[in-house]
Amino acid sequence: MFVSALFRAKAREALRGHWLTALLIALVVNLPTLLVQGIATFTGNDLSVRLQDLLLEMTYSTGAVSSEEWLNRAWSIIQEPGIVTMLSLSALAWIVTPVLSLGMNHWALDRLRGQSGPVATVFSRLGIFFKGIVLRLLVSLKILLWMLPGVAMSFCSLIPLQNAVGKPQADQLDALQTGSMLIYGGLFLMLGLGLFAYLHYLLAELILADEPQERSLACVRRSKQLMAGRKGNMLSLLLSFLLWYILILLVGSLDVGLAGSVIILVLEMLGSLCLSVYMLLSKCAFYEALRK
Repeated sequence: MFVSALFRAKAREALRGHWLTALLIALVVNLPTLLVQGIATFTGNDLSVRLQDLLLEMTYSTGAVSSEEWLNRAWSIIQEPGIVTMLSLSALAWIVTPVLSLGMNHWALDRLRGQSGPVATVFSRLGIFFKGIVLRLLVSLKILLWMLPGVAMSFCSLIPLQNAVGKPQADQLDALQTGSMLIYGGLFLMLGLGLFAYLHYLLAELILADEPQERSLACVRRSKQLMAGRKGNMLSLLLSFLLWYILILLVGSLDVGLAGSVIILVLEMLGSLCLSVYMLLSKCAFYEALRK
């Protein structure tokens, strides 16, 4: 039976006595991204933060701000040398991460099958470096394609707004209401289809880590075949970790002053690593049940 508690129990059993190795491997996988985020925060070259500050500044400015002015200022921020450097480092971290994730998946599957690999197992899939990148790009592209109907529906919200220009206020209010409904409907459709596609291809990287000789497209197809009729079970498994995720967020939001903020940050990172390892081994147990 595909019961979430059973897969979590198998994960805990596999991790017993091997938590330290698992956490070190998870840290290696996440290290490139963590380093880039830390450098961006320390240097003040975090693009998302800069654009958010710009949006707030122009939203609360006394004069009217055109969209063209906002785009020009945003583009000038993107062209700053520090931002360009951080974007390049982010791209490099994204390129390196897939092959490390495959190594971690390999270790997790071996551990679930009773084998104990060292921390160096995280580098065991360097031979399929480019195949890992292709697979991640392929899965991302397929998920984006699934989300396109929701995006199109959201863009359709502009039609009634444009048609209402110059018309009476009542017509403009009706157009605004219709546009809002289309935006929210498109958002829910986009998220729903995106989640459906994510569950479709969730096992692709596990398959490639387990069978490195497979082609990337074949891994995507096999994931879709294995998950046919089991997406509800996988969603139930993922949702069973929701309380742990909320607990980690609550710990990270604690206000304990400057002295305790470092401790809170370390606890939050440690909790996130533990949860990611726990979830990975549970998904591996799910994959094993489907594979057999």
